[in-house]
Amino acid sequence: MDNTNHRFLPELPTRVFLVEDNPEHSFMAVRVLRQLLGEGSEIVIAENADEALYLIDQFTEHDRPDLILVDLRLPDERGVEVLSAASAHEACAQVPTLVITSSLYDEDVAQSYQLGASAVLSKPLSRANLREELVRIGSLAPKPSPLRATLH
Repeated sequence: MDNTNHRFLPELPTRVFLVEDNPEHSFMAVRVLRQLLGEGSEIVIAENADEALYLIDQFTEHDRPDLILVDLRLPDERGVEVLSAASAHEACAQVPTLVITSSLYDEDVAQSYQLGASAVLSKPLSRANLREELVRIGSLAPKPSPLRATLH
């Protein structure tokens, strides 16, 4: 059974896999993710490429994340390797993957999309930009439009 639409149900927490080597950026990403997805969200953090690759290999169809965020600029340029591994892994292949990077070189952006990224976001991660992308990829319900009172 496909469980990709459960993210709109508040009683089911979203599971996020964050790959970020900078502790400050990781802290900010977790804070923004919890604001947007709820405090009950489970956020699994890998602090380097080796840890990320190990965890990706362990994910199954039943415990895979609902969303993956990868820092493209991990040491030794290994963010590309992590992104590639996530998109190639059977359990993670259909999981929306957002690349977060301080580099917005055209070739980095193009390569990210070629390797399966759903979006490329610049650092520092902003709440508004992340919200917009989460709504676009279907991981977050859009804000309800304000109801207009009508007079009879």
